[in-house]
Amino acid sequence: MSHPRILGRRAIIAAGTGLACTAIGTARAASATPLRDLYDEAGSAPSPLAKRFGGSRVTLTGLVAPVPTAAPGWLALGEAALVPCQLCGGAHDWPIGVVAVHAPGLPHIADPYTRVTLTGVLDLSESARAPTGLPDRLVLRDAGLASA
Repeated sequence: MSHPRILGRRAIIAAGTGLACTAIGTARAASATPLRDLYDEAGSAPSPLAKRFGGSRVTLTGLVAPVPTAAPGWLALGEAALVPCQLCGGAHDWPIGVVAVHAPGLPHIADPYTRVTLTGVLDLSESARAPTGLPDRLVLRDAGLASA
């Protein structure tokens, strides 16, 4: 039979290990958040999740596409391949899971539909959306390449 003090230590170690595993699982779940979860059900406003992350540094993964304005340093990140409208060149028919990205220091990506992971600050302000050509999309600003 083990001493009660040893059992107490083992219980504390087991509980600490369980908490650490839970924290790691939560961190992984947060990094795997789909882009569409950053929008409300209608796709026109930030979701409660996006509001919680607003102003914070986040990491998002998706496929890269140019934004309609073709402004230098701007691109779009989406869950699916983002192709501008064949009639007008606009992004009006893009899916909900799209974020405009301001990444002035991002190296040139040869294939515009490459899956990348970017880290930046999630900006919910309307003034941040103005130069994107995507007035109804959230903005990831000061973004950098986390992985390609």
